[in-house]
Amino acid sequence: MSAGAGPANVSGVQPLARSLVYRALADAFRYPERDGVHDVVSRIAASVGGELGGPLASALAELAGASRAVPLDRAREGYHAVFGHVTLPDCPLYETACGPTDPFQQAQALADLQGFYRAFGVEPGEEAHERADHLAVELEFMHYLAFREAYALERHGAERAETLRIAQRRFLEEHLGRWAPVVARAVAARAGEPLAAAARALEQFLRDEAARLGAAAAVGVEDEEDEA
Repeated sequence: MSAGAGPANVSGVQPLARSLVYRALADAFRYPERDGVHDVVSRIAASVGGELGGPLASALAELAGASRAVPLDRAREGYHAVFGHVTLPDCPLYETACGPTDPFQQAQALADLQGFYRAFGVEPGEEAHERADHLAVELEFMHYLAFREAYALERHGAERAETLRIAQRRFLEEHLGRWAPVVARAVAARAGEPLAAAARALEQFLRDEAARLGAAAAVGVEDEEDEA
């Protein structure tokens, strides 16, 4: 599967399906603490793939299969092999590890993230003791926004839903889309399954999301355009 393939009817995907994909990817990039986590990822990926169609459906099918096939001990070994106990330069799980090394700029980036979260009543990572800029936390936040968009469409109408859609576009442009595609490519090249499948699905999904939300091109898209 080529991560650079175009999305299939990305504008017609329902926010609830998008929310579930974000949830599956967030779980896929957390350390596999217990049995059953990858079963959840597998079920979500399999359930929404048909609605999404195209390259993303294929990527999610691969993720579902890999998540079912790999036992917990091997999944843990694979996670440690890629991410280890420290942040690796080519596969960081933290946004601030991908940007400027100046501590002041990193603090500003974290403060901006916290501002996004608090604006929507979210205190991320408290239970799991994860930093605000952890990849899984940022994916979980987009899961939350897309879920709220789905609820708003059903209960409050298009105007309220559009406010949440704008927030998703801004978060993709200013945070998640700026660094996660680069990390996804690095993980896909280095990791075994199911992390490699999760990385391929993540890159394709963020590409689709940039098109769907009218966001400025994600980093991965810009890189390919520059090379053309």
